[in-house]
Amino acid sequence: MSDYLGIVETINKDCKNLVENIKLIEVPGYYNISLFKIEGNSFAINRYNSEPVKVLRWFDKYWLYIEAKFTAQESKQGQKRIKTIHTNISISVYEGDDTDEVKIQLFRAEWDDWNDPEHNHSQPHWHITSSQAIEKTIEEYSIHFDNGDFISLIEDQKSKLFDVKKIHFAMNGNWQHDQTHIHTIISSDQVSKWLKGLLNHIRVELEK
Repeated sequence: MSDYLGIVETINKDCKNLVENIKLIEVPGYYNISLFKIEGNSFAINRYNSEPVKVLRWFDKYWLYIEAKFTAQESKQGQKRIKTIHTNISISVYEGDDTDEVKIQLFRAEWDDWNDPEHNHSQPHWHITSSQAIEKTIEEYSIHFDNGDFISLIEDQKSKLFDVKKIHFAMNGNWQHDQTHIHTIISSDQVSKWLKGLLNHIRVELEK
């Protein structure tokens, strides 16, 4: 199973003028998944402190991680077996100096196509993760100065608040035109235009 829409090839071709050395490379070793990601030169953590990745310098103190994942799923309808492809495009922006051992994730933009119009998460969407920087600083301070007692207090307060990192903030709801917040992926050109617009917009905001 591979990139059935040619998304990876189109991203590599169309985005090379926006990000130096950008290239999605296939990662082997998965049974029903085709995974492509950029290979950077600095370490970071993706998705809630659980996934180490290597990020690519973008500009100034900002870094990028991009991956495209295609998952084959089979289901049975009557006597027929139906094969569908779940497509996930994920772009993360990080901040950090060259000397920082681990760069901090600011936010993540994703577009999942589950082939399900009733799916309840907005597609595409944002995840806001910049609070990780503050949490990391507090944790390091507490471990060094009070054996972690302050962390316990902070964790108690965090448990009383909703964790916004879990929200799928809609990127293209278009509700004012009575349209849905879920958009399917239908072509590589569509994904490329979305990604290029996203990178241009984010850079303008970060350079203010």
